Amino acid sequence: MTKAALILGMATALCSAGATAAPHPTAQVLDVMRENACRLNTADAESAFAVRGLTPEDVSDVVNGWAEQGLAGLDGPFFEIAPAICGAHGLAAEDTEGRTDALFDFVRHNGCRMGEEEAEIKLRPAGFTKAETPELIENLIADGRARQEDPYIIVIGDAC
Repeated sequence: MTKAALILGMATALCSAGATAAPHPTAQVLDVMRENACRLNTADAESAFAVRGLTPEDVSDVVNGWAEQGLAGLDGPFFEIAPAICGAHGLAAEDTEGRTDALFDFVRHNGCRMGEEEAEIKLRPAGFTKAETPELIENLIADGRARQEDPYIIVIGDAC
């Protein structure tokens, strides 16, 4: 996905969403995407982002930054964000394998390690429940993708 194509796709969908900018556009765009299971039809983007008061420029700046990092792109008419920033949104509660993969990507994107205090702040908004997190961590350790060093979970991989 090229940056120009992403800009064009989102700009087209947002051309008349010129409301007042929110104080934290990245958080607002992320909220909208998570509310839409991290996959948003560009035809629906104008109304979805306008409700948050985001301008086309705000959205373009955010999504282009994500695209440059390989965390977002277009899939046909849909704008998608990667599990690394989406978290577990859009995944069924019984999809343990998918949720384990999403936790791995999420922790990796957040510095490859996460302590209990940081997890308390970041995991719930990312769609992970406190009850499921120990099992997901156990799965990562059993798969050889993470290790536990109290008080941290540390993911292992090329990006870390």
